[in-house]
Amino acid sequence: MDLLLKPEQIKQIDHLCKKRLDRMPVQYIIQEWDFRDLTLKMSRPVFIPRPETEMLVDIVLNEIDRKGADTVLELCCGSGAISLALLKARSQLCITAIDKSEKACQLTRENAHINNLSDRIKIIQKEINEDFNLREKFDIIVSNPPYVSSKDTIQLQPEILLYEDPEALYGGDDGLTVIKSILKVCSCLLNYHGRLFLEVDPSHPTLIKLWLQKNDSLGLKFIRFYKDFCDKERFVEIIKEK
Repeated sequence: MDLLLKPEQIKQIDHLCKKRLDRMPVQYIIQEWDFRDLTLKMSRPVFIPRPETEMLVDIVLNEIDRKGADTVLELCCGSGAISLALLKARSQLCITAIDKSEKACQLTRENAHINNLSDRIKIIQKEINEDFNLREKFDIIVSNPPYVSSKDTIQLQPEILLYEDPEALYGGDDGLTVIKSILKVCSCLLNYHGRLFLEVDPSHPTLIKLWLQKNDSLGLKFIRFYKDFCDKERFVEIIKEK
């Protein structure tokens, strides 16, 4: 069926096409994106959730079911995709979600409201550093932190370089700066035999394992890595042993 567009509709289409020609990500143009069975609002410059992160949600859900956990902490929550997907999948869960970005925390709040999950999530704006502290401890902590190394930034697409928050992407020279901070705070935040699940660069699992061995006073032990659908070592599981 042919549809005759009105002049204002043609103008709107031209406007959207220009944004895409300027390499703006589709997610920012249409201002929403699907993640698992959620539709999330998207807004610049908050990090856009990637398809492989859906696999991290599945890995964490398996541990939630194994342990019968009902409280989870997410660090670097961004748009809230991971936390909200977990809440949607398991009605018994309550989640604390933390990000240093005010815009990220606000977007997580909006997405929680849109998906009727606001009553089971606590959102805190807080930077992960040496002064980081929470009164609670958790059986499960999950994070998709900034992990792009300095040398890999030149390979990023213009859509990423021009529009997404660099602080949600870059993890220092080796990509491990934020990850090391997370490991340090998780030493205090995890219950005995609690688990930390991280999304990382494929070069990181071995480096993280070696770093934990050198910093054994943290009481954390590398358990395993998981591959993504491109067969890359994308996720790691770490246990609190002391």
